[in-house]
Amino acid sequence: MLKRLLDLMGTAEAGRRVRRTRGESRAGGPANARDPVPGTVIDHGSARDFSASYAYAISEGIGEERASLLSSAYAESMARGNSSAYSIVYAAAYSIACTIIGAPEEWARSYAQACGKAVTGGESIGFASMYGHAVADGASPHDALTFARRYAA
Repeated sequence: MLKRLLDLMGTAEAGRRVRRTRGESRAGGPANARDPVPGTVIDHGSARDFSASYAYAISEGIGEERASLLSSAYAESMARGNSSAYSIVYAAAYSIACTIIGAPEEWARSYAQACGKAVTGGESIGFASMYGHAVADGASPHDALTFARRYAA
């Protein structure tokens, strides 16, 4: 699922560039704003991001509840000014942690943030997942990095 969502990166980023070229404002705050809180109300500016990701998730066979969770996380991250790459990875990792792993919200957010940062830093998905898991479990960034380098495929 994460790999398929990463394929959306190019399409999502192209759409954002078109909106910026047309002079449309970006919704949300600066890129360093706090990470999204899935389940919050989606503002008008991010409704397109939600709709596109929701439609894609449904077309890939993801159930409505999971698709909504994933799309909300993606849209909120985009609205906060994060890159499409970060937002896609964040949303997918958050959704996986909540729905498949059954992780508590705080753990899922920590995992998703670490995965997003690792992938946008040029790491593989396997590395990002190992790193995110270690960070969410409370490892220091240095220890998480060492762990991920050792065990990621």
